[in-house]
Amino acid sequence: MKVLYAIMAVLAVIYILPVVTGGDREVSGGSRKSAYKSAVKVKKHLAPEERMVFDFAFGILEEIKTAEGGEKAFLDAVGGLKPEEVIELAKKEVNAKIAARDGKFAQYQSWDDMLNKLTSTNKKLRSIEDRQQGSR
Repeated sequence: MKVLYAIMAVLAVIYILPVVTGGDREVSGGSRKSAYKSAVKVKKHLAPEERMVFDFAFGILEEIKTAEGGEKAFLDAVGGLKPEEVIELAKKEVNAKIAARDGKFAQYQSWDDMLNKLTSTNKKLRSIEDRQQGSR
């Protein structure tokens, strides 16, 4: 009987530990649907002003990575990343596109410039939830 209790305790720790340690603070890269669902959960831990930046970063990474290598490239890029890492990766990718004078990015000076211009002209950027509904 003691062995059974020990096994139950170990299983309880295995299932509870990810929740306690913030396992939902990372984006899942298993599928597009799981990436969107986990991104929505991740946003709940962010301050309101950070949510828009995260939404924008997630969306621009989806656009860039999908164009470069398809859905798998996007999922591989964001899978396992924390919100801050998603934003940093988006910044890096956008700044590289700007430096290369790549298409629609050529009109911007930097990530911050792009973010400021797009958010000032478009008060309601499509959130992750809006994009998720559109892809169904």
